[in-house]
Amino acid sequence: MAEKKLIKSSIIVMLFIIGGKVLAIVRDSLIAAKFGATYVTDIYNFALGMVYLLTTISYGLTTTFIPLNSEHIENSTISERNKFVNNVINIASLFTIVFTAVLIIFSKQIIYVFGHGFTSNSVIFAQSVEIIRIMFLSLIFVTLGSVVTGVLQSHKRFYEPAAMAFVSNLVYIVYLVFLTARYGIKGFAVATVIGFFAQFVINLPKCRKLKYRYKFILDFKNNDVHQMFKLMIPIVISTSVVQLNLFVNRCFANNIYFGAVTVLDYSNKVSTLAYEVFAIGISMIVYPTLSELAVKKDVVKYKKSLISAINTIMIIMIPASVAIGVLRDPLINLIFRRGEFTAQAANLTSSALLFYCPAMIAYGVRDILNKAFYSVKDAKTPMSNSFVGIIINIIINIIIIKYMKVSGLALATTISAVITTLLMMWNLNKKLEGMNIRKLVLSFVKIACSSAIMGIVIYVINNFCMNKISSIMQQSMISIFISFVFGSVVYFICLYFTGLEEYRNLINGLKNKITG
Repeated sequence: MAEKKLIKSSIIVMLFIIGGKVLAIVRDSLIAAKFGATYVTDIYNFALGMVYLLTTISYGLTTTFIPLNSEHIENSTISERNKFVNNVINIASLFTIVFTAVLIIFSKQIIYVFGHGFTSNSVIFAQSVEIIRIMFLSLIFVTLGSVVTGVLQSHKRFYEPAAMAFVSNLVYIVYLVFLTARYGIKGFAVATVIGFFAQFVINLPKCRKLKYRYKFILDFKNNDVHQMFKLMIPIVISTSVVQLNLFVNRCFANNIYFGAVTVLDYSNKVSTLAYEVFAIGISMIVYPTLSELAVKKDVVKYKKSLISAINTIMIIMIPASVAIGVLRDPLINLIFRRGEFTAQAANLTSSALLFYCPAMIAYGVRDILNKAFYSVKDAKTPMSNSFVGIIINIIINIIIIKYMKVSGLALATTISAVITTLLMMWNLNKKLEGMNIRKLVLSFVKIACSSAIMGIVIYVINNFCMNKISSIMQQSMISIFISFVFGSVVYFICLYFTGLEEYRNLINGLKNKITG
């Protein structure tokens, strides 16, 4: 895929993801207002973290499924293709049901080991067991959703998968607005399961249009299935690094104070806003492209597409990281500071957010690097890299937690992410026998300088608003709005004078989309 086509194809996907993230902000704001930063939200966030950690298995399923189903699309009949898909659905579902049952049975032991802070009070412990058992049911729909998502992406249909978060967040918001007072956090756990079910269902109409029909087939001896599940293991390990690091941090935070897990999760959610909107959308589009070029052994175009994708990620993620870091106080105040979420909780969340911000740049670049390794059928390098990242994170957590508390956990995550991303870059450069690192470094410098100038402008605007406006909500809203407008203008003007190639392609892609 040419650079312009890549950028153009990413825009609609990003718009769907942006819609989902806007609703996610509303959802998180409502959660903060209804439940605050207390043991109740700690229980929910801990349980949801367990679910997200285990969904990395489904992510690995999607990643390995796509190239195999693409091969069936090209070389097999519709009947053979459907047989393969149904076999994957049935085997994966059977495994998930058994796995979920085991998790539910041993929920108490899981909390004893990973959420020991909840065991100090019998009532809190009983509630945490109940919530986590309900939430584990989500895994069944996550597995089904991962297969149908893979089906659509193998046909290069990205809109429905990109809209999944939008649909589930609608479910959560409806519950939080109308049903929280009656059913509380337990009802919200049920709503979360329904949200994952909705993510699965939204993909089904498009699958039917592509002539996929369900049939019960269970063939454990199928070679494609063997190959897929064999490839899944290293991919699951390597792609789980973000969730594993978050899970490790939650385990540490659980022993600091009640509300620490919630503070950590909320700061992480704000820091990953731009990452989840743009980086994930771009990596979703670029993966089939890199895979196709790798099969064709077109090394020149492969490297060019790879560099273009990394630069495009940096164009977005570096200024976003700077802006969120500077505007952390008004962002946290605007999104969370209401109802049961106190000023103290807002300050703690804002402090942790500052140390999380650089990690979003590393995560964005690392997503592209992971896809590059998978496209050349190397899943072992990302896997070994993820182990290094987790070990670094744990070591730094142990050293720093007593001095910096929750902020230290955020800093440890950032240091781990940066180190592992640089290691990935070095490994990939070696594997490809050169990938124009000089161009990447030059692009980074240009983007970082433009972002720094933008950051200074935003800092001045934010200070002015904080000093001149007394209402916290008003000053937060006005500061964010004015900073976004003037900061964007300053950044894009600075970037224009750098002559960055990907910036010109981005502008051209937007123009083409607007003009049809």
